[in-house]
Amino acid sequence: MNPRLFRRALLASFALYVTLGLPDGVFGTVWPSLRDDFGRTDSSFGLLILCSAVGYTCSSIGAGHLTQRYGTGVVFRNASFAAVLGLGLLSAAPTWWASMLAILILGAGWGLCDASVNAWVALTQGTREMGLLHAAYGVGAFLGPLLATPFIVSGDLWRGPFMVICGLGAVLVGVIATARTGFDSAPVSSEVAGSPAPARGSHQLLGLLIVWFLIYVGIEVTVGQWSYTLLTESRDYSNVAAAALVAGFWCGLTLGRFLLAGFGDRFSPERVLAAAIAVTALSVGFFWADPGGAGALALPVVGLSLASMFPLVMGRTAVYLGEARAARAVGYQIAASSVGFVVIPASVGVLADYHGVGVALPVAFAATCVLALLWFLIQLQLTRSTQPGSTQP
Repeated sequence: MNPRLFRRALLASFALYVTLGLPDGVFGTVWPSLRDDFGRTDSSFGLLILCSAVGYTCSSIGAGHLTQRYGTGVVFRNASFAAVLGLGLLSAAPTWWASMLAILILGAGWGLCDASVNAWVALTQGTREMGLLHAAYGVGAFLGPLLATPFIVSGDLWRGPFMVICGLGAVLVGVIATARTGFDSAPVSSEVAGSPAPARGSHQLLGLLIVWFLIYVGIEVTVGQWSYTLLTESRDYSNVAAAALVAGFWCGLTLGRFLLAGFGDRFSPERVLAAAIAVTALSVGFFWADPGGAGALALPVVGLSLASMFPLVMGRTAVYLGEARAARAVGYQIAASSVGFVVIPASVGVLADYHGVGVALPVAFAATCVLALLWFLIQLQLTRSTQPGSTQP
């Protein structure tokens, strides 16, 4: 293939992932203003997440089928256009229900982008490129609170950051349209080419991976989206200090993914994942315990420890399940991620109405323990599937 077209496609993926991360960093920061503007309570945050996840789940489930039929370039271009449309509608929404419709459209566009590009990178690239892709998301999520804070401080203008993101996305839609050939002509990577499915237990392995992604994303979103409200309304931090600490979380997430991009191919992915889960449990526990009022300082460590998990497991999917199943499996994993995006953070919103927003941290800690158990079961299933007679590499 033409290397120039390929580089353009890869750079377009990275750029759009920055734009994909921006709203996730913005939502947690603008939520109190958006909530008050429409006269809602914290439990309504669950409805906001639900609308996003419904669109995200439906589109990502079908992403593998659509990509096989129309190609990654066409799917990615149309998905990014839908996301920009949703951002534009959100920034102009006159009512709560209009904003929910906009978020539904935004979620559908992002879900299709996420599934199609993750599958493309998993099949055609390696650990470093997958790390860079998700580092790009982290850059956007890190910049999100910084983008939103001036609008909030100057008068609770929560629509402002979404207008900015919409403008950036519109430019990228045009760039992606010129990179279509680069997406569709990239060869399968040598690591993945010809990878067979496990000789046995592939359905159980896929099921465990799906649930793993559900729990992981629930933890990331709970910490990333609820920390600002927790710090300002439960621990008496100022808006600026809370935004800086939340930005620290996203900065840790981004730094970890850049480290993965630089050094990820030098270590066993399975060992890195085990260590990362252990550090996450310890740092979330420290944030929860808040010894001497210093618990919030753990936020960058939580982000750093979470950083490698999603891209590493996503990148290993094709190796674990085989090339033929990879695209659809990635779509199912992305769909499961959107369910996790709803279930755990929304549960926190409901519980917060009765027990206070501090409940977010014990929920995140318990979910991390479940994540550790799931990773153990995944490795156990892989061991069983590679007994003598198996063809799994």
